[in-house]
Amino acid sequence: MAKVLSGWKARRYAYALLLAAIKAGELERVEAEVNGLNEMLARSPKLVKYLAQPLVTFSEKERLLRKRLSGRVSPVTLNFLLTTVKHKRIEAFDHIVRVFNDLVREYRGEVVAEVTSAVPLTGEERTMTIQRLQELTGKRVLLREKVDPSIIGGMRIIVGDKLLDLSLRGHLERIKERLRQVFIAAPAEVVEAVVDNPNRGSASGGDGK
Repeated sequence: MAKVLSGWKARRYAYALLLAAIKAGELERVEAEVNGLNEMLARSPKLVKYLAQPLVTFSEKERLLRKRLSGRVSPVTLNFLLTTVKHKRIEAFDHIVRVFNDLVREYRGEVVAEVTSAVPLTGEERTMTIQRLQELTGKRVLLREKVDPSIIGGMRIIVGDKLLDLSLRGHLERIKERLRQVFIAAPAEVVEAVVDNPNRGSASGGDGK
């Protein structure tokens, strides 16, 4: 499932599912079920191809899905899946579900923070990070953690469309950029030398010996 709908179309399907789940009082159940179906479809490319096949009638597809899923998922979830099949959106199911998950978090006042660190966070670091981000955003924060040794130290945090770069690598890059601006006429290798060897020459005496 690699197709992506335009933003408003995906949001329309996702929002309709959210409203139906809330109205039925089954938001948590529907959330778990549609994400489970999404994983199942990702593992079943032949099924997705069959459900997207224009030569197969919708009634045949509906009969198959009802036979497999009736009684196993809520009517809200099943109707949502059938709607995506009927309107030829099954190949964009993953995209719609991702938008739905975002809407659910918005509804609950939650936000996902993607935290990248050079080494895995300790329990104390995780707790402190969540607490600080919740103070800044005013929302319940869910951490999505990644490890990337190339950032050297510290962490890089993405919340929504905002980036907070607290990594050592990011700090060094900012220092280099400032030096380039200050010594704009200086050869690039001089700037690199100052950054990479900040103590170079500090031990030399004032008398030139």
